[in-house]
Amino acid sequence: MRIANYTMGCKAASHSLMALFYKIEASILIEDVEEHVYDDYDDFIKKTKNNYQATSLNCLIAAAIYALMIGLSYLCIRKARSNERKAKEKLEDDEYYCAHLQKRK
Repeated sequence: MRIANYTMGCKAASHSLMALFYKIEASILIEDVEEHVYDDYDDFIKKTKNNYQATSLNCLIAAAIYALMIGLSYLCIRKARSNERKAKEKLEDDEYYCAHLQKRK
């Protein structure tokens, strides 16, 4: 389970970085956002900037979803460990065990 959380954490971080790079309109990413159908240079720049912004927002949304899933996973792990600890304490508690046996009789 720790590996899965680590992997999701890496994905969230990478999506956050990608969102940042799209937000600052990094030139290395232009192949991913450039518009192939345009009328003139100004239209190309406008459409490409809009694509940068849309892609940046998509990356931020993906990062937020990954962060939410990490949080939910963490809460589920804590709850499961708490339930295991409580069950172990009940088994070790002689009074609980004896009372449970007496109810059966």
